[in-house]
Amino acid sequence: MRTLSSEWTFFYKFVSPVLWTGLFAYIILVMFAATGSFNFEGTFQFAILLVVTVLACGWWFWISIRLKKVILKEDLLLISNFQKQIEIPLRDVERVSGSILMNPELVWLHLTNPTEFGSKIVFMAKFRFFSGLTRHPAVEELERLTRLAKIMNA
Repeated sequence: MRTLSSEWTFFYKFVSPVLWTGLFAYIILVMFAATGSFNFEGTFQFAILLVVTVLACGWWFWISIRLKKVILKEDLLLISNFQKQIEIPLRDVERVSGSILMNPELVWLHLTNPTEFGSKIVFMAKFRFFSGLTRHPAVEELERLTRLAKIMNA
């Protein structure tokens, strides 16, 4: 049994969205307080900052809330959202894809049949230095294992 997802998954899923949102809210409050009022008149820059902040926080929540913990156990993947765990046979993975030039590096498991977590599982791969323009090695490993599982079950 081996954990494929990063040990930072819990932090990125639950803690970091709150920290980023709090940090952005604090910055906005400080900048508005610096103007002497919370009046939007003549504060075009602050309005832009507010919109960018809301979009950035929304994007971060969208990425982080979908993260799952993934453990490889023989020919099964144990997928957890930290409240519930499901088992998915490797043969049920249709394809595997991964991010490039993204930090944290994400891996997507596209499933042949929908599960309680949907038909696409997203997890954060373990950290590596100098990823460059390559996909995480976990992507290639999972592709190889899923091909092998399909051959063995054919």
